[in-house]
Amino acid sequence: MTHHLLRWEATLWAAGHRVTRQRALILDAVCAGEGHTSLGEVFARVRRVDRTIDRSTVYRALRLFVELGLVLTADTGGGELRYEITKPHPHHHLVCRGCGREQEIGADALRAMTDHVSRQHGFRVATDHLVLFGLCAACSRQMP
Repeated sequence: MTHHLLRWEATLWAAGHRVTRQRALILDAVCAGEGHTSLGEVFARVRRVDRTIDRSTVYRALRLFVELGLVLTADTGGGELRYEITKPHPHHHLVCRGCGREQEIGADALRAMTDHVSRQHGFRVATDHLVLFGLCAACSRQMP
């Protein structure tokens, strides 16, 4: 997914923030991860293009992008947040605890669960990016 489809410049302007070359480079670096990417990976990609951008600038920009809904965060089990460009439709991830493989699934895969939570508890689920942990089919077959 590319951030160019998000109208990110308009989103920044509307929220009273400047559009800068550094912010564009940071969004490019998130896109280059093609899915979940760590702060360190984003920082390394940015530094290959511009050595003057420091880690705190990358962190602050990512935090702003998350706040504005341009970037999503997830904890995929490695102990640090991973970043991903927001997609037009909600989605979720399956992460294998055996091999670490990640698989993206559509929101309808969890619709029955969210509908049940709504009926049983009167709670309207607003999560549009969930990470589920378990074992993929290959790792499950290897388990006794």
